Amino acid sequence: MLRTLVRPLRWAITALWLAAVVVLLALVLVTHLATTFVIGGPSMQPAIGIGSLVVVNPVPIDDVRAGDMVTVRADNGVVITHRATRIVTLASGRYLELKGDANATVDPVLVPERALLGRVGTILPLIGYLAAVLATPSGPLAVLALLLGGLLAIWLVEEFESGLEEKTVKRGAAEPMGSPHGAAT
Repeated sequence: MLRTLVRPLRWAITALWLAAVVVLLALVLVTHLATTFVIGGPSMQPAIGIGSLVVVNPVPIDDVRAGDMVTVRADNGVVITHRATRIVTLASGRYLELKGDANATVDPVLVPERALLGRVGTILPLIGYLAAVLATPSGPLAVLALLLGGLLAIWLVEEFESGLEEKTVKRGAAEPMGSPHGAAT
């Protein structure tokens, strides 16, 4: 009975561990091969939630259409992801008018063309939290500790399972042939 519970537990822990490794590898690939940003505010909810990771594809301003979600870097260095409402051409150049989906009005300042980083291509909900943790000095160590803890849990469950199997084999060998718990021929 106990053995029938331990084996699925081992499979579940192993599957979770493998899924964590795959997610981490995918996150490392995405963040190193693409331009990504973690959403830290609620202005684009519900389209983009807090803690989402957005993959931004570079595009020229000519390819931006009203309704596109774009990411810009303001003159003060702050990165903003909002929806383009229109492109404005003035004597001093072209500008984007932006608005967060959760905001009642458009942003108070037009964004110059040079600030455009790109259009949002992919949104990965909640993955930004993990990316933010990995960006801290202690983040990779914490993730490594969790992965090693998972391996330890898998090993302990396997040891427990093999101990149960050894007890079953020893018990089966010690019982007389006619015993109801013995092996049938």
